[in-house]
Formats: sequence, structure tokens, C-alpha cells
Amino acid sequence: MTDVGTTKEDLERFLGEHHLSGAGLSRKGLPEPRSGNTGAYWSWEGIRAGLMQSGEIVTVGPNGMTGMRSVTGIETKSYPIWMNVQILMPGERTQAHRNMRSETRLVVEAPEDAVFVCDYEPYPMKRGDVVISPNWTFHDHWNEGSTPALFVDGYDNGYMGANINERLPNDSPYQEVTRPAGYAVKALGLREANEAPAFPLPVMHYPWAETEAALKALRDNEVEGDPYDGLRLMFRSPVDGGATLPTMAWHVQLLTPRQKTLSHRHNSNVFYHVFEGEGATVIGGERLEWHKGDIFAIPPWTWHNHESSSSEDTILFSIDDWPAKTKLGFYLKEEAPA
Repeated sequence: MTDVGTTKEDLERFLGEHHLSGAGLSRKGLPEPRSGNTGAYWSWEGIRAGLMQSGEIVTVGPNGMTGMRSVTGIETKSYPIWMNVQILMPGERTQAHRNMRSETRLVVEAPEDAVFVCDYEPYPMKRGDVVISPNWTFHDHWNEGSTPALFVDGYDNGYMGANINERLPNDSPYQEVTRPAGYAVKALGLREANEAPAFPLPVMHYPWAETEAALKALRDNEVEGDPYDGLRLMFRSPVDGGATLPTMAWHVQLLTPRQKTLSHRHNSNVFYHVFEGEGATVIGGERLEWHKGDIFAIPPWTWHNHESSSSEDTILFSIDDWPAKTKLGFYLKEEAPA
């Protein structure tokens, strides 16, 4: 078992050793960001152990932090998007708020009675579910279960420096659940036609059961995957069928046992979470080995390819800011020949 220590100082030191920092903790004494193409890598061993101890030390909710208890890679600050991981202990609920960055979540583990509350609608936390809280939608998190809830966050970090933050009217601590499950998607067809883009976008929910079924259908029917990314799916926006969000897209991809993809590069930033399996990614000639739960990033315009070392299928979730670069007119990619 990983020894994190018992004090706040022990936790801060442990996180620093794993190139992580924690919300509600001091950033003094943290090591310098790592250099090199494989520097942006964080092990699940360090992430989970740090989070579990944070659950005993850092408080959340109206009487604690407004935001969540989380750990973030030190090196993420150099990216316009990033992933971190949050924990919500049994009985806890965070303060409801909204802001001008999109906050997206992938459930890693959670009890049955844990939910995201987004724009007054409940979204139960199920492993593998992806829930999107677009910018300027209210959200809080509630764990009525008996075990911790852990989930990966994917942020676009408020493009153009406009990350305005607002609490509920009258500074109410929590949203009342006044809308039935499925309301946001069902109400899409009732919106008035408008030439301007929808704002705010509705909350989006992509259940793992549906994602898994889609991957299985591709796998079972021997659909030829992309030679650079394997069997890869994008979580489409229910508004226009395009990218998940205007600023970034969520993807899930499956690598078959021992599969090795071809090398390619693009000028977008990508963060990966290893959902199942193990393997390696060669980034700019540097080999990065990864295991279930790990998070790693690929810098823009860097050659890379994936290799599965597992005897079972490997599944990677990722966020990519190609939608923002495409809309701005400067997205570019290049693929090595077979």
C-alpha cells in the first residue's frame, strides 16, 4: 500500500513527488515542471493515493472549498486544456456554481447514490459515463453513497481569459432537483429556431452502457479501425451532430491486443485517460509506458503512435482541442505512410 503520510505536509510532499498538486493545499516546494515530450504523465498510483488522503484533510461544500477536492499534474498549466481527477467523499456535496469554462467529467468509480446535478437535473454516476457541463450551466456534485466517488475532469480552461464565476441566486448552496432525468436532451426539439449558436448549450450525458455497446459492435463486426488511432469514436453534440463542444471533443478508442498504430501528428493538444488495459505511446521518439488509470498528454505537432501490451482490449478516453483550432482556421495534421 502506498504510504502518503498523515499530515497536510506529508500529503503535499507526496503529491510533489508524483508531480501533482492538490486543490486546497500549498503549492510551495513543488518541483519544477518536467521537460521532454513524455514529461506530462501522471500515474494512477499517485493520483488515487493522493486523492484518498485529500479526502481526510481537505473539506468541500459551503463550509469548505467552493470547488471540488482534486489533484492536478504540475505540468498541465502549460496546456490550454487539461485533465485532473476529483474525489467526493460519502455524504459530501459541493457548492453549486457556473462559470465560463466548460467542465466535463468521466466517472472512474462511484457508489450508486452519487450524482452530478447539472442545471437542476440529476445524472447518476456510473463508471465510464461522460457528463458535459457546458460553460454557463449550473453544476454541483452529491455523494449520498457509502464509498468515495472519483471522476476525471476535462477542462477547456476558459478560452480568451473570460472565466467568469457565479454562484446561485441568493448564494444558495445547492441546486434543487426540479427537472426529471433526460430533460435536457428531450427539450432540445422545443427550442426556438435561432441563427445564433445555442447558449448555453444543454448538459450532455453519454452513458458507458451505450459507449461500450458501440465499441463492441465495431469490434464484433470487424470494422476496420483507423490505422493511427484504432477503433475510435467521438461523442457528438446533440445540438448539431458536430464536436462535443466548440472548444474540445471527447473521444474513446479501442486498441486490440498487442495492436501497434501508425505514427501521426497534429497541432492540437490531447490528454488521455487509460480506462482499461496497458501499453505505451511513443512521443517524439520517447517511449512512455502507461497502465490502467494513468493520465498523459501529447504536445501539439509531435509525432506519436500507440502500442497495446495487453492480452485484452485496451480502452483510452481522451479530450482534444481540435474543434477550437478548426474554427479558428489553423488546425493541421500529418500522417506517416504505412
